[in-house]
Amino acid sequence: MLLTERLRVVIYIRVSDISQLDNNSLETQLKACLQFAEANNYEVVKIFREEGVSAKHVQTRPQMRELLEFCTLKKNKVSAVLVYKIDRWSRNVEEGLIAISLLAKYGVSLIPTTEVAEQNPMGKAMRTILMALGELDNNLKGERVRDNMQTNFKKGLWCWKPRIGYKRPFKTKEENRGKPPVIDGQLGEIVRSLFIKASEMRTSKKHLADYINGLGFGELYGSKADGRLVARIIKDSFYYGYMYAPKWKEYAWGRHEPLTDELTWEKANINVLGIKRKYNIQDSKIYPLKGVLLCKSCEHPMTSSNPMGTGKHYLYYECHNKPCTNHERIGIDIAHRIFTDLLDLMKPSERVLKLFTHMVFSEWEETIKQTNSEAELRERQIKILQDKLTSLAESNAKHILTDDEARESAEKIRRDMAILKVERSEIRIEQYDTEAVMQFTENFLVHLDKLWLHMDLPQKQALQNEVFPRGLMVEDGKIRTVNLARTFELIGEMSDVNFNFVTPREVESRSAE
Repeated sequence: MLLTERLRVVIYIRVSDISQLDNNSLETQLKACLQFAEANNYEVVKIFREEGVSAKHVQTRPQMRELLEFCTLKKNKVSAVLVYKIDRWSRNVEEGLIAISLLAKYGVSLIPTTEVAEQNPMGKAMRTILMALGELDNNLKGERVRDNMQTNFKKGLWCWKPRIGYKRPFKTKEENRGKPPVIDGQLGEIVRSLFIKASEMRTSKKHLADYINGLGFGELYGSKADGRLVARIIKDSFYYGYMYAPKWKEYAWGRHEPLTDELTWEKANINVLGIKRKYNIQDSKIYPLKGVLLCKSCEHPMTSSNPMGTGKHYLYYECHNKPCTNHERIGIDIAHRIFTDLLDLMKPSERVLKLFTHMVFSEWEETIKQTNSEAELRERQIKILQDKLTSLAESNAKHILTDDEARESAEKIRRDMAILKVERSEIRIEQYDTEAVMQFTENFLVHLDKLWLHMDLPQKQALQNEVFPRGLMVEDGKIRTVNLARTFELIGEMSDVNFNFVTPREVESRSAE
């Protein structure tokens, strides 16, 4: 019995910042590539490690040069290059593909071991080159659909089969694209009646099923309701407008017309299912300052509280630390208003902003000048190589060189040009990144309070932790800072304003309303 010869591959791993050497980034990449090789029965013949390239100054990549030379020698019989992710090879599609196409001429493909299902520009380009990844196209299409669905869901569009009592407004997918489901006439009104009936008294699911069947539910829906279907409808927050996607464990307010209101929905849940509202995932969305606000008495992080009173829930941040002698409490509306006032107070004046950005980014501006010089140097080097290639062709035509000599020299020049183009691309990206960060920082500092209001939960939490690393203290319905991140301390020093232990003016009186 003949044994199939194992495909020979090399591994290329790279970090673009010396700090990444300390967090096992190279080892993480290597482990993933080795596992991939083992799973596919590949023989790893060489490993190329590109270590410690400065994030500020893009330098040459000698290991990539060696890799291209090694892989283009037929005697080495290399079939593929394994990388952890495409960005470890290049951060630019056009320039990165130059090196990939050079490998492809020798039957060597590039395989990203952890990105076969990701949707990104390089992924789309790789479909035409990486024939070894036959399933990549289908995976990318599925990922694109999932990404689009999640984006639309966050915008308030229900992407799946309409809930009972709703329908799509039009017949075709094209007509319905970007539109929420609409109430399904009589069937929708029966569901509305179900919530009203369930909210009025404690009753059984069987009784409610009989009730809506008596209104014609079975004929309109196609089958009669039972207790399980009633429970499914009643506990679904979609009907008061708050959609939940189990796949992503996310909530979003829908753009569809609700069939009931939140209070009626909650009463129905208590009367029929015997459960009060569980905030679970919603909880953090409603209370973004959980864990940031601290009780002044015990310095324990405050959590959520939603006591019932006069027919509705009142939402608070509250200290639940049992040993605490004075459990602080503050309403979420007041807390959020004071918090945005604090962010507004911290906005630097135009003079301070210019001074701050000059101090912080003066070195970066020098970096931009350096990257311009480095990019120009790469341009000159590429032009020299292009001229050499032209001269080589002329020498070959005049039979100064043999065909083999000309071919070998041309391949070396093309390898060097491919590397230089990748380096030129990364230098430009670094320059653009630096300029973008400078512009973003200025806009960010000026609109801090407005940005917080429009951020999603993870972004809010990240901002809160960055600005107030030790939290905010709550005392008698007021919020005071403990300390700030060094960036904002510096802005305060420039502004002659002490942000620490400051409650914004007018906030104290407003918080007592």
